[in-house]
Amino acid sequence: MSVAIGSVKSRRYPERKVNAVKVYLDLVKQNPYFLLVDITGIPAQTLHSIRRKLRELGATFKVIKNAIFLLAIKNIVMDNQILSKIESKLRRQNGVIFTSENPFSLIIFLKKEYRMTRQAKAGDVATSDIMVPAGNTGFSPGPIISLFNKLKIPIRIQEGSIWITSDTIVAKRGDTISAELADFLGKLGLKPIEVSLPIKAVFLANRIIEPDEIEIDPEIYSKRVAEAHSYALNLALNACIPVSEVMPVLLRKAYTEACSLAIAAALPVPDLITSILARANSEANVLYNLIKTRSAEFS
Repeated sequence: MSVAIGSVKSRRYPERKVNAVKVYLDLVKQNPYFLLVDITGIPAQTLHSIRRKLRELGATFKVIKNAIFLLAIKNIVMDNQILSKIESKLRRQNGVIFTSENPFSLIIFLKKEYRMTRQAKAGDVATSDIMVPAGNTGFSPGPIISLFNKLKIPIRIQEGSIWITSDTIVAKRGDTISAELADFLGKLGLKPIEVSLPIKAVFLANRIIEPDEIEIDPEIYSKRVAEAHSYALNLALNACIPVSEVMPVLLRKAYTEACSLAIAAALPVPDLITSILARANSEANVLYNLIKTRSAEFS
């Protein structure tokens, strides 16, 4: 059986494709935002973990068929320019995160909070220093000892097993992992490679947002807001703008400057008489000592 889909009247599609399109259409209609992510090379087990975690956050994650997803989008998006952008990004293997919540919260979560790891494969680049911990490896003594020596991992034989005597870094961040090291780390049950979901684009308010527009670091923005607040306060103080945040400081500043002016001009303000007399006395003493010094020079 074949069925026509949406606006594409002239073509007939298998029922399974029609059903898949309907699923995508329902998700797009129910969720005003979606994130297109690259899942190429990410193991199925990791994707299942991502799906569970996103479900807890109220989002739906789907591994998509590029052509079918594009067909669904064409039934909703009428803007050819947006359609062209979406189509250009539907390369390799992709997933879509559908959400009705703030998509930037998900972006921050994926980039900053959710750290996924997988086993190393030959040719991987270490995303951080890889350390093998001290302890019992469970390996029996044998030819594998030469590999420990090659990797410069200190060991001892105890209770019929190979024990690593101290935590040892076997690869630095940026190093390419050999097949031999990948196999070794796998035997130890280590998953040293951090996996992230590269975000290709965000569909937001009927427009496509590119990845370089969504590089969000809350710490940077928090610092910028604090700096802007500081600059605004400084401007308000210097320009004497009577906003509530700076009024107490402005009043103290005005009072201090008024007192200084009154004392300098010897204005007989009751609260300042003592300060005026003290200043006059100080200036008189300076003058007296100066006259006394000059008199001594001419005597």
